[in-house]
Amino acid sequence: MESFPWLFAVLGGAVILGLVIAYGAIRSSKATPRQKDAAEHAAHDLYHKDESKD
Repeated sequence: MESFPWLFAVLGGAVILGLVIAYGAIRSSKATPRQKDAAEHAAHDLYHKDESKD
């Protein structure tokens, strides 16, 4: 019965670490408005470049 506190500490630590890693991954995956604008501009240029070849 002495192993229960260690079990909770180890499992709790793993769960907390997983949540922190997931939170960081979600926050870092969001593009800034400047990045979104650059992506839209580049896509627009590519579409017009393809149309001019036809």
